[in-house]
Amino acid sequence: MDYLDIIFGYYDKILADMSPSSQAIISLVLLIVLIFQIYHVIKSGHWIFILALIVLLPGTWPAAKHIGNIIITVIKFLLSRIQATI
Repeated sequence: MDYLDIIFGYYDKILADMSPSSQAIISLVLLIVLIFQIYHVIKSGHWIFILALIVLLPGTWPAAKHIGNIIITVIKFLLSRIQATI
């Protein structure tokens, strides 16, 4: 997860010069976009193919867990960023 720390560091550097309200709004917008994209995948039915891939190829389970952990970490980061600036 070192690359996530690097990405979060860049994100913090970019937002450092902005006002706290702008930082919160940008984080909230990114969080909404991320959640909307996850909802869109579920709504479009592509989750069936993802689930079938995970079930039929057991080697994809660790990758799916890793991707899930990354998504959860990004959501937690954005939520903590919103709380810190409000």
